[in-house]
Amino acid sequence: MKRLLRILLRIVGLVALGFALFVAVMWAREWRPAPVETVYTLPLGETCDTLAVGDTLRVLSWNIGYAGLGNDMDFFYDGGTRMRTSAERTRENLAAIVSFLRRESAAGRADMILLQEVDFDSRRSYGMNEYDSIRSALPGYFGWWGFNYRSDFVPIPVTEPMGRVNSGIAILTRRKPEEVTRYAYPGGFSFPVRLFNLKRCLLSAEIPVRDSTGQVRTLYINNTHNTAYDTGNMRSGELGFLNAFLAGKRYSITMGDWNCNPPGYVPDRAAVEDEHFSPLQIDRDDFPSDMTFVYDPTTPSTRYGYEPYDPATTTTTLLDFALCGPGIEPVAFETVDLGFENSDHNPVTAVFVIR
Repeated sequence: MKRLLRILLRIVGLVALGFALFVAVMWAREWRPAPVETVYTLPLGETCDTLAVGDTLRVLSWNIGYAGLGNDMDFFYDGGTRMRTSAERTRENLAAIVSFLRRESAAGRADMILLQEVDFDSRRSYGMNEYDSIRSALPGYFGWWGFNYRSDFVPIPVTEPMGRVNSGIAILTRRKPEEVTRYAYPGGFSFPVRLFNLKRCLLSAEIPVRDSTGQVRTLYINNTHNTAYDTGNMRSGELGFLNAFLAGKRYSITMGDWNCNPPGYVPDRAAVEDEHFSPLQIDRDDFPSDMTFVYDPTTPSTRYGYEPYDPATTTTTLLDFALCGPGIEPVAFETVDLGFENSDHNPVTAVFVIR
């Protein structure tokens, strides 16, 4: 009996030592982004596009769910069991996403495209570089990205670990900006969870605008993907950061997957009481009164991932919308109902006029 106990203790000790070594290696190799990182600066001697009062901008935003969260999937973080779909279905999803973006571009409905959950080389999407596939299909666009998820090995779910993850958000625009910057959101998960989790950010492209007096100002096109599974005050901290960042910026358009409900939107009980994910409701008073939240209240932009999508039973809500500065007039906003066939989000499109 004592011999058996000693063997068990040695096994436990070896497992504990192995785990400690694993965490030590992951800590040594941890991705540590700077608070502010310049992604692009207009080269000396080159000129960028300049907008003017009265110009119209058409913007498309879509969380593409790493082309792995189509209507066939449940997701372990949302109460499901799976981490990825098949390689064939992932390729089909990506091809459909690319096809949709190409159609919107050809129809003139996407001067700017903001994408979230774009994988570059991740196990969950079978090592595909999704950004390159999208970028090569849209030759008339300039493109930049900012990582928000990088880990050598994510050990969950235990039955099929997510493994290597390289993913982020991207901006593609027909107009060449002066600068593109990645701003790290404040807060974060505690050690050691942060080694295997997202480090969220705002990706901002700056384009000159000539106002009615002839003065040149700056339009900020901002792509956001806010925290979803928050055990502290990370989401409220991110909103506070956005409030401070947007203060005094007359021309700004912030779109993306906020993982929050916009002011005035009333979610149903199932969305609020879900044990795995409950969206934060944005308080309108947390942002200046001269800024405008814009969304489509008639069509849900995301579905919950505890089961493969069933329109009769699956909970849906609205997480994808826009926030405009006082110099931007929203003209139209639509959530395009694609039935969550290729992503757990529907794309949203918007039309804005510079005033």
